[in-house]
Amino acid sequence: MMEFDLTGKTALVTGGGRGIGRAIAIGLARAGARVIVADIDAGNAAVVAGEIAAQGTASHGLPMDVSRVDDIDRGFAAIDDQGWPLDIAVLAAGVLRAKPLLDHTEDDWKFMSEVNLKGTFFTLQAAARRMVKSGQGAILTLSSTSAFVASRVPEILYDVTKGGIRQMTVSAAAELAPHGVRVNALAPGTIVTDFNRATLDTPDKIASAESRLPMGRLGGPDDVVGAAVFLCSPAAGYVTGHLLAVDGGRLTRSG
Repeated sequence: MMEFDLTGKTALVTGGGRGIGRAIAIGLARAGARVIVADIDAGNAAVVAGEIAAQGTASHGLPMDVSRVDDIDRGFAAIDDQGWPLDIAVLAAGVLRAKPLLDHTEDDWKFMSEVNLKGTFFTLQAAARRMVKSGQGAILTLSSTSAFVASRVPEILYDVTKGGIRQMTVSAAAELAPHGVRVNALAPGTIVTDFNRATLDTPDKIASAESRLPMGRLGGPDDVVGAAVFLCSPAAGYVTGHLLAVDGGRLTRSG
């Protein structure tokens, strides 16, 4: 379907070296986009870019630490030097420290907020500056069902930062819409990746997580790809400020 065709588009995916970010980067490439895979781990970024290139789609690995604004600026300058106008930005870089409220430290707050909130904001800003100049673009942030309900295990700082990303998306969408730039968010539920594998390391923990899901199974990174491609494509050309849950029905239940 032509509405989902991203041929000729250039996409940046932060956190693209593994997990959900990697799956989205590969999915955008399969839809035809050139993909810049950005990750704090330069090796992972290069590996995923190589996988995409092996499929016959142009790709480039880019080391980027989104907790540092100077590193974001350096990364976007490198993108500019490639001569590829930025059409799509997927902001998937994120971190997690799962602790109860009473155990969190100031260092935990700084670590989580600098990557999840500060990193998302300044990456979004850098992408928006370029898209506003061109009069078009699609930005996709990664929030979570934890922006609506408490996480399955105590992860209050994660919940707070993902709630912040939810509101960041709405506010940015309202401000950027007159410039032709759409901003939406995905809210994945329990998607099994290296990111959260430690909280799902026993059969009992897996069974407990699955019991909350009407679909009866945990998700994988590939379950997120279709929604991401849709929101970044012309098929979603009249969609902005929306948060799309990809959660196996998790938010249909209060418990």
